[in-house]
Amino acid sequence: MREPHPGEHYTEHRSWDQKLQYAKECREQDGIETKMLIDSLDGAMHQAYGEMPNMAFIIGKDGKVAYKSMWTDHADIEAMIQTLLGVEDATAKGFRSRPSYTERISYVTGYAPEISSKVLGRAGPKAISDFQSAIGGARPH
Repeated sequence: MREPHPGEHYTEHRSWDQKLQYAKECREQDGIETKMLIDSLDGAMHQAYGEMPNMAFIIGKDGKVAYKSMWTDHADIEAMIQTLLGVEDATAKGFRSRPSYTERISYVTGYAPEISSKVLGRAGPKAISDFQSAIGGARPH
């Protein structure tokens, strides 16, 4: 998707190479070890999946969406990954399982302080201002 909170150090993507470089730096700075999908410069994948600014998806090994959230919640994502690993382990032991749909409302109050300072701080002061506007004037922790 677009750079969510562009700043002086990480501006809006102007080219495919720049977008790839930002993703590479994000991966290195945040220690991301999983595969990352880099959307096209025009955000075709982001548009196809709903266009929310901070969506998160987990695609199962079967290619189906196993988790979808309008706002990235790291603890929730970790819990879902652990659930999927548990199902995989149970299946390997011969237990049968089937998916069950759950819907709940979550509330966005901003980024966790460690995420806020790392992500918005490295993008620059403009990113902090952009975030404050997007979240309704709330200060990032």
